[in-house]
Amino acid sequence: MSAEQVARPVNSLRVEATWEWLCRAVDDLGRPEPGESLTLAPAAGDPRGPALCSVLVVPPVTQSARVARAFTWAALDGRIADERIEDMAVTVSELLSNALRYGQPRDARTPLEPSLWLALWDRWSYAVCGVTDESERIPVEGHPDELAESGRGLQVVSALSDSWGWNLRAAGGKTVWALFRL
Repeated sequence: MSAEQVARPVNSLRVEATWEWLCRAVDDLGRPEPGESLTLAPAAGDPRGPALCSVLVVPPVTQSARVARAFTWAALDGRIADERIEDMAVTVSELLSNALRYGQPRDARTPLEPSLWLALWDRWSYAVCGVTDESERIPVEGHPDELAESGRGLQVVSALSDSWGWNLRAAGGKTVWALFRL
């Protein structure tokens, strides 16, 4: 498993365990059917597993970002502070927009349907969101000129999250994740 961690690194084995668990779950469980939402129960005896893990496959429609933000609020409301949920909802929206814009492999003939993963580790006070897509293109934080109308998504992710990065998936594609201290 490879990862590129950027932004403000948090020096903790727990942090690494969170995004590694999420990326392993993506590889092991695969993608649900389009439009399906799952809440995964943590495995008994898995000390690294989260208290909550929810996944949603998001269709490539104009409402995708709104659907992803609503899913984030529904999954996390009452579990963490509203301010942090808002940060995660905006981050999810940015990651999903990037997946829809850049996540289709060049030779793909099927419609892109990224999946959104949310995981909450209450005993460690961390939450991680991840968005999968089918491309192995590495995300790079852009530096557009001040009048550009796009290209700032990963700057927003970097500003709102405590750490973010990406992992290539075993079956192809990647997961771009962001970690939040609660």
